[in-house]
Amino acid sequence: MSRSKHDRLFLISFLPTAFIISSILVLFLIIFSSNSLDSIKMFGVKLFTESIWDPEKEVYGVLAPIIGTFTASFIAVFISLFFSLPLSILITEFLRGRIRDIFSSVVELMGGIPTIVYAVWSLNYLAPFLRSYIMEPLHMYLGFIPFFSCRPVTGFSIFTAGIAIGISIVPYMTSIIVESYRLIPSIYREACLGIGATRYETTKILLSLAKPAILASAILGFARAAGETTIAVVTIGNSMNLSPCIFAPGYTVSALIASNYENAGLYIYAESVLHASALVILFATLILSFAGLMILDRWRVKIVV
Repeated sequence: MSRSKHDRLFLISFLPTAFIISSILVLFLIIFSSNSLDSIKMFGVKLFTESIWDPEKEVYGVLAPIIGTFTASFIAVFISLFFSLPLSILITEFLRGRIRDIFSSVVELMGGIPTIVYAVWSLNYLAPFLRSYIMEPLHMYLGFIPFFSCRPVTGFSIFTAGIAIGISIVPYMTSIIVESYRLIPSIYREACLGIGATRYETTKILLSLAKPAILASAILGFARAAGETTIAVVTIGNSMNLSPCIFAPGYTVSALIASNYENAGLYIYAESVLHASALVILFATLILSFAGLMILDRWRVKIVV
C-alpha cells in the first residue's frame, strides 16, 4: 500500500469523530431552537426586553438575566486579566528552572479545581469579605455613582459573582497568554537586549506584540465566564432585578436555568422560556469563542512568520 493511501486512510479514520462532535453542536442548536419556539411565538420580542418571572401568571421576560450574564462576565474578565497578566509575565520573564515549573504547575492545578469548590469558598468567605471591606466602603464614599448606589445587604450580588467567576478563570486565561507569549520569536527579545533595553522595556515591547493574543484570551475568558453556573447560582443572589448597581442581587441565564428548570415542567411556557434563554447564551458564546479563536490563530500565523 502506497504512503499516500496510508495517509488518506489515517485521515479518514478521524472523520467520524469530527462528524460526531459537529453533529452534537448542530443537535444542540436544533433542540434549543425548536423548544424555544412556543415562548417566542407567545411573548415575541417582549421576552427579551422585559424582566419578569411569574410562572403562576405565565408572564416572562429574561432581560435581567441576560444583562446580568454580560455584566458579571465583564467583571470576571477584568478581574481575571488583573491576575493572569502579571502571572503570565512572572512565569515567562522572571521565574527560571524548578521554581517556574512549580509555579506553572500550581496555576494549572488551580484550573483543575471543581467550580463547586470555588462556589463554597465564595459563599462562606469571599461574599462576606467583599461586603464588609469592598462593597460597603464603596457605597459609603462613592454611592453617588450608579454602579455603587445601592447598599449591599447580604454580599450576594452581580459584583460578587463576577469576582468569584473571574478568580476561577484565571488559570484558563493565564495558560492562553503564557502559550501565546512563548510563541514570540526570541529575535525580538534579543534585539531589545542588544540595544540596551532594560527588562521592563523588553517586557513592555513583547507585551505590545502580544496584544491580539491578550485580547483573544479576554474574549475566550468572557465566553467561559458567561456559561459558568455553579458559582453564579451560589453568589449572585438569584433575584429578577434590573439595576445599574452591581451590588444588587441579580441573575445570570445559567443561574436562572439551574434555579428554575426542575419545576419548569409544571407550567406551560416556563421550560420553553428557559430554552430560549439558553439559546441566547449559546449563540453569544459560540460567536465570542469563534472570534477569539480567529484572532488567536491569525496572530499566531503572523507572529511566527
